[in-house]
Amino acid sequence: MLTLNLSETTLALNYGLLNSSIQETFAAIDRFEWQASDELRLMQDNKYYQDGAYTSFEAYCESELTKHGGYRRVKDLFAAKRVVDTLPEDLRDKITKPSQTRPLLRLVKTPDKLEQAVAIAAKEKPFPTAADFAKAVQQVSPTAKRAAKSENPKTQLCNSVTVSQQSHPRYGDSGVIEASAPNRWQQIVTFADGERLLINNADLDAPSVPFPRERTYPAEYTEAISQHLKNSINRN
Repeated sequence: MLTLNLSETTLALNYGLLNSSIQETFAAIDRFEWQASDELRLMQDNKYYQDGAYTSFEAYCESELTKHGGYRRVKDLFAAKRVVDTLPEDLRDKITKPSQTRPLLRLVKTPDKLEQAVAIAAKEKPFPTAADFAKAVQQVSPTAKRAAKSENPKTQLCNSVTVSQQSHPRYGDSGVIEASAPNRWQQIVTFADGERLLINNADLDAPSVPFPRERTYPAEYTEAISQHLKNSINRN
């Protein structure tokens, strides 16, 4: 491997020499990641970590490899290696570094689809990127789009309400329910002048909307309140 001492200034440094060094450096980084994966697997399978007084492989990773990403980074490397090992020999070299395998992980359990996705990406480019693999995976095994969240059923049933409680400062004013309420006994009402208020259901005239008119309590609270009222009546 070509090694340059960048701390020294030299007139001999040119594009060709520097480019070669950069290419070899990146190739070495990728190669050493795969090597690290093999060495870690050896550490785990043979339980060499016990010689270092660690009770588990995970504990070893979290202690000794913290600055390199710990156990999570190790799991990522193992997953990447699993993807490569699942592929036929002629396609393995299309994956040059572990990070490229992330979009391919969900196809590991279906080797035929995994092989197909890598082949499609390699047909487009000799050395596909992670984005290329992700695009190919979507062609081979499209993911279903998530359905949009439905609107609040209270809003669907009736989005127009009027304040019917005379004691309320906005008695007689009408507004619309445009947002989900924080609970089941109140509504967020927006009025024509732009004011938005949190109003009790009991203060609104909206009989077509099946929301509770009063605040409800768990059974144990209801019993406690009932007993408290009986005690108050008895004392009086």
